[in-house]
Amino acid sequence: ALPGTSLAMATGWSSGVLSRRSFMVKVRAHNSPITSMFKFTSRRFSTGRRITVLPVETGKVTIKTAQQRAKDGRGPIARKIDMALCKIWTDPLPIYTFLIRDTSRPNSHILVDTGETWRTGMPGYYPWWNPFFGREVIEEVAPHEEIGDRLLSLGVDPVTDLGKVILTHMHHDHAGGLDHFPRVPIYVTQVNYKHSKSFVGRVAGCIPSQWPLWFKPKFIEFKDGPIGPFETSHRVTEDGSVILVPTPGHVVGHLSVIVKSDDLTYFIAGDAAYCEENIRDEKTDGVTMAPLQMLKTTRKIKEFCLQQPTIVLCSHDPNNMTRLENNIVFGL
Repeated sequence: ALPGTSLAMATGWSSGVLSRRSFMVKVRAHNSPITSMFKFTSRRFSTGRRITVLPVETGKVTIKTAQQRAKDGRGPIARKIDMALCKIWTDPLPIYTFLIRDTSRPNSHILVDTGETWRTGMPGYYPWWNPFFGREVIEEVAPHEEIGDRLLSLGVDPVTDLGKVILTHMHHDHAGGLDHFPRVPIYVTQVNYKHSKSFVGRVAGCIPSQWPLWFKPKFIEFKDGPIGPFETSHRVTEDGSVILVPTPGHVVGHLSVIVKSDDLTYFIAGDAAYCEENIRDEKTDGVTMAPLQMLKTTRKIKEFCLQQPTIVLCSHDPNNMTRLENNIVFGL
């Protein structure tokens, strides 16, 4: 999945699996100031258990509409061809991470994904041979937009104040900020980690050559019981207020995060859907190499979100903040 970010929170994009027929991506980094960013992205939304969910934006990305939402019935290779031929681009979309802040326990905050790095705009950052980077995505990330600076601006030290980092998956716009967390346990599914190091994973948007030398993630196993339509889960907190569920499709081993409160649930989808509309309309993206699996996952998310009042948060959805500020829950 590839990254992109915006100030007012942009819609979904992130890329994942791309075939060798795909084209390359043009990436630009800039140093232009971002006015009043944290007026929006750092606002807290209480879950009722002294936990807050804070979307934290790490730059912007512009992608093609065929990547954001694929045509129904198209296979994995046909989707990549559609992306290559598509001439319509989205507006700049945000690259979100999500800070789950527990005010009752120091040094126990949880960060979901690490966002993108400004180095994507530097020559040589992306593998020269990758057919995706160059023509399919435009990224704009300034140095101060990286997750480390963003967290410090919120009063959170990325080295000492986090209990763990959870990666929904390891596409470069989700794992681009790993170097900010040298002493924080980082969690990902083993299948996604192995995929990310493989040739297919590298073609799909993973860049293991840019991971820190010290990076040795801990692997998540879904050994806890079912929750809603999800057959298995993984409890992050003892009280079950933060739970992980498998949401494969966008890429193998993808996971999503559920934050539960007394009266509201927050579903941090990652790239399981680029935007809430894709979940409601049961639409999948152009990146997936498993369209039927992604559709099955999308329907599970939809079913879960209809079972209780739920606010959906996607990594590239420009409407995240509107839903949070107005407590707009998922509905048909």
